[in-house]
Amino acid sequence: MPIRYWIISHLATAVAIAVCLATGCSKPSKTAAEMDASELLALFQERQHVDAKNFVEGELGRFRITHKLGPDAGQLYIQFHLFGVLPQERQVRLTQLWPKYEKRARDAVISLVQRTETEHLCDPSLTFLKEEIAATINRVLQERLLIDVAFSDFSTDRENGMPWSIPPGTENKPAPGGGHGGHGGH
Repeated sequence: MPIRYWIISHLATAVAIAVCLATGCSKPSKTAAEMDASELLALFQERQHVDAKNFVEGELGRFRITHKLGPDAGQLYIQFHLFGVLPQERQVRLTQLWPKYEKRARDAVISLVQRTETEHLCDPSLTFLKEEIAATINRVLQERLLIDVAFSDFSTDRENGMPWSIPPGTENKPAPGGGHGGHGGH
Protein backbone atom coordinates (compact mmCIF):
# COMPACT_ATOMS: atom_id res chain seq x y z
CA MET A 1 0.00 0.00 0.00
CA PRO A 2 1.48 3.40 -0.99
CA ILE A 3 2.54 5.57 1.94
CA ARG A 4 0.16 8.40 0.98
CA TYR A 5 -2.88 6.11 1.30
CA TRP A 6 -1.58 4.88 4.65
CA ILE A 7 -1.13 8.45 5.86
CA ILE A 8 -4.49 9.58 4.47
CA SER A 9 -6.32 6.61 5.95
CA HIS A 10 -4.83 7.23 9.40
CA LEU A 11 -5.61 10.93 9.10
CA ALA A 12 -9.21 10.11 8.17
CA THR A 13 -9.45 7.77 11.15
CA ALA A 14 -8.13 10.51 13.44
CA VAL A 15 -10.66 13.00 12.02
CA ALA A 16 -13.51 10.52 12.49
CA ILE A 17 -12.46 9.83 16.09
CA ALA A 18 -12.12 13.55 16.82
CA VAL A 19 -15.60 14.22 15.40
CA CYS A 20 -17.01 11.35 17.44
CA LEU A 21 -15.35 12.56 20.65
CA ALA A 22 -16.33 16.19 20.08
CA THR A 23 -19.97 15.48 19.25
CA GLY A 24 -20.73 12.22 21.02
CA CYS A 25 -21.09 8.90 19.26
CA SER A 26 -24.66 8.23 20.35
CA LYS A 27 -26.37 11.23 18.77
CA PRO A 28 -29.33 10.10 16.67
CA SER A 29 -28.75 12.67 13.91
CA LYS A 30 -25.53 13.72 12.23
CA THR A 31 -24.56 17.05 10.73
CA ALA A 32 -23.37 17.21 7.13
CA ALA A 33 -19.77 17.55 8.32
CA GLU A 34 -20.06 14.37 10.39
CA MET A 35 -21.60 12.48 7.49
CA ASP A 36 -18.83 13.62 5.19
CA ALA A 37 -16.20 12.47 7.72
CA SER A 38 -17.80 9.04 8.09
CA GLU A 39 -18.25 8.77 4.33
CA LEU A 40 -14.60 9.70 3.87
CA LEU A 41 -13.51 7.15 6.46
CA ALA A 42 -15.54 4.40 4.76
CA LEU A 43 -14.03 5.34 1.42
CA PHE A 44 -10.48 5.13 2.77
CA GLN A 45 -11.16 1.82 4.47
CA GLU A 46 -12.61 0.47 1.24
CA ARG A 47 -9.51 1.61 -0.67
CA GLN A 48 -7.25 -0.25 1.76
CA HIS A 49 -8.84 -3.51 0.71
CA VAL A 50 -8.73 -2.86 -3.03
CA ASP A 51 -8.41 -5.95 -5.16
CA ALA A 52 -7.70 -4.52 -8.63
CA LYS A 53 -9.25 -7.40 -10.56
CA ASN A 54 -12.67 -6.79 -8.97
CA PHE A 55 -12.78 -3.11 -9.93
CA VAL A 56 -13.83 -1.58 -13.23
CA GLU A 57 -13.72 1.87 -14.80
CA GLY A 58 -16.91 3.56 -15.91
CA GLU A 59 -16.91 6.39 -18.46
CA LEU A 60 -18.05 9.70 -16.92
CA GLY A 61 -17.31 12.08 -19.78
CA ARG A 62 -14.91 14.73 -21.02
CA PHE A 63 -14.62 18.06 -19.25
CA ARG A 64 -13.32 21.47 -20.31
CA ILE A 65 -13.35 23.96 -17.46
CA THR A 66 -12.12 27.51 -16.92
CA HIS A 67 -10.66 28.18 -13.46
CA LYS A 68 -10.09 31.80 -12.36
CA LEU A 69 -6.67 32.36 -10.82
CA GLY A 70 -7.48 35.57 -9.02
CA PRO A 71 -7.61 39.31 -9.61
CA ASP A 72 -5.37 40.26 -12.55
CA ALA A 73 -3.89 36.73 -12.64
CA GLY A 74 -5.90 35.38 -15.56
CA GLN A 75 -7.39 31.93 -15.90
CA LEU A 76 -6.33 28.32 -15.98
CA TYR A 77 -7.87 26.15 -18.69
CA ILE A 78 -8.39 22.58 -17.51
CA GLN A 79 -9.50 19.58 -19.50
CA PHE A 80 -9.72 15.91 -18.73
CA HIS A 81 -11.47 12.67 -19.55
CA LEU A 82 -13.05 11.27 -16.37
CA PHE A 83 -13.59 7.64 -15.38
CA GLY A 84 -15.16 6.33 -12.20
CA VAL A 85 -13.44 3.42 -10.44
CA LEU A 86 -15.93 1.11 -8.76
CA PRO A 87 -16.42 -2.48 -7.65
CA GLN A 88 -17.59 -4.63 -10.53
CA GLU A 89 -20.86 -5.47 -8.78
CA ARG A 90 -21.81 -1.74 -8.68
CA GLN A 91 -21.29 -1.19 -12.42
CA VAL A 92 -24.87 -2.10 -13.36
CA ARG A 93 -26.21 0.34 -10.75
CA LEU A 94 -24.00 3.14 -12.08
CA THR A 95 -25.20 2.39 -15.62
CA GLN A 96 -28.80 2.67 -14.38
CA LEU A 97 -28.30 5.91 -12.42
CA TRP A 98 -25.87 7.83 -14.65
CA PRO A 99 -28.35 8.91 -17.40
CA LYS A 100 -30.71 10.32 -14.75
CA TYR A 101 -28.01 12.25 -12.85
CA GLU A 102 -25.36 12.95 -15.51
CA LYS A 103 -26.14 16.65 -15.99
CA ARG A 104 -26.22 17.32 -12.24
CA ALA A 105 -23.01 15.34 -11.71
CA ARG A 106 -21.26 17.22 -14.53
CA ASP A 107 -22.41 20.54 -13.09
CA ALA A 108 -21.17 19.53 -9.63
CA VAL A 109 -17.75 18.48 -11.02
CA ILE A 110 -17.42 21.74 -12.97
CA SER A 111 -18.33 23.76 -9.90
CA LEU A 112 -15.89 21.78 -7.77
CA VAL A 113 -13.00 22.33 -10.18
CA GLN A 114 -13.79 26.04 -10.43
CA ARG A 115 -13.67 26.54 -6.67
CA THR A 116 -10.76 24.16 -5.93
CA GLU A 117 -7.49 25.80 -4.88
CA THR A 118 -5.12 26.12 -7.83
CA GLU A 119 -2.41 24.20 -5.95
CA HIS A 120 -4.65 21.12 -5.88
CA LEU A 121 -5.34 21.40 -9.60
CA CYS A 122 -1.61 21.58 -10.35
CA ASP A 123 -0.58 18.80 -7.94
CA PRO A 124 0.97 16.00 -10.03
CA SER A 125 -0.82 13.27 -8.04
CA LEU A 126 -4.22 15.05 -8.14
CA THR A 127 -5.07 13.08 -4.98
CA PHE A 128 -7.22 15.78 -3.37
CA LEU A 129 -9.12 16.50 -6.59
CA LYS A 130 -9.78 12.81 -7.25
CA GLU A 131 -11.16 12.26 -3.75
CA GLU A 132 -13.36 15.34 -3.96
CA ILE A 133 -14.72 14.42 -7.39
CA ALA A 134 -15.54 10.85 -6.27
CA ALA A 135 -17.31 12.14 -3.15
CA THR A 136 -19.17 14.82 -5.13
CA ILE A 137 -20.45 12.36 -7.73
CA ASN A 138 -21.50 9.91 -5.00
CA ARG A 139 -23.49 12.70 -3.30
CA VAL A 140 -25.24 13.56 -6.57
CA LEU A 141 -26.03 9.88 -7.22
CA GLN A 142 -27.19 9.58 -3.58
CA GLU A 143 -25.23 6.32 -3.33
CA ARG A 144 -21.60 5.54 -2.63
CA LEU A 145 -20.86 3.76 -5.91
CA LEU A 146 -17.43 5.19 -6.80
CA ILE A 147 -14.37 4.47 -4.71
CA ASP A 148 -12.07 6.59 -6.87
CA VAL A 149 -11.82 8.38 -10.18
CA ALA A 150 -9.16 8.26 -12.86
CA PHE A 151 -8.21 10.87 -15.41
CA SER A 152 -7.17 10.45 -19.00
CA ASP A 153 -5.68 13.39 -20.90
CA PHE A 154 -5.63 15.69 -17.84
CA SER A 155 -4.10 19.02 -18.80
CA THR A 156 -3.91 22.59 -17.56
CA ASP A 157 -2.88 25.58 -19.59
CA ARG A 158 -2.80 29.33 -19.07
CA GLU A 159 -3.18 30.11 -22.78
CA ASN A 160 -6.72 30.41 -24.09
CA GLY A 161 -5.65 29.68 -27.67
CA MET A 162 -4.31 26.19 -26.90
CA PRO A 163 -6.29 23.43 -28.63
CA TRP A 164 -8.39 21.08 -26.54
CA SER A 165 -7.93 17.38 -27.05
CA ILE A 166 -10.51 15.86 -29.35
CA PRO A 167 -12.25 12.55 -28.57
CA PRO A 168 -11.36 9.82 -31.09
CA GLY A 169 -13.71 9.71 -34.06
CA THR A 170 -14.81 13.37 -33.79
CA GLU A 171 -11.88 15.03 -35.56
CA ASN A 172 -14.07 16.47 -38.36
CA LYS A 173 -16.92 17.70 -36.15
CA PRO A 174 -16.93 21.32 -34.95
CA ALA A 175 -15.71 21.74 -31.39
CA PRO A 176 -18.31 22.89 -28.86
CA GLY A 177 -17.96 26.55 -27.94
CA GLY A 178 -16.80 28.01 -24.70
CA GLY A 179 -14.43 25.86 -22.77
CA HIS A 180 -16.66 26.05 -19.74
CA GLY A 181 -17.64 22.42 -19.29
CA GLY A 182 -18.59 21.43 -22.84
CA HIS A 183 -19.36 17.74 -23.27
CA GLY A 184 -16.69 17.25 -25.93
CA GLY A 185 -18.61 15.34 -28.59
CA HIS A 186 -19.90 12.07 -27.09
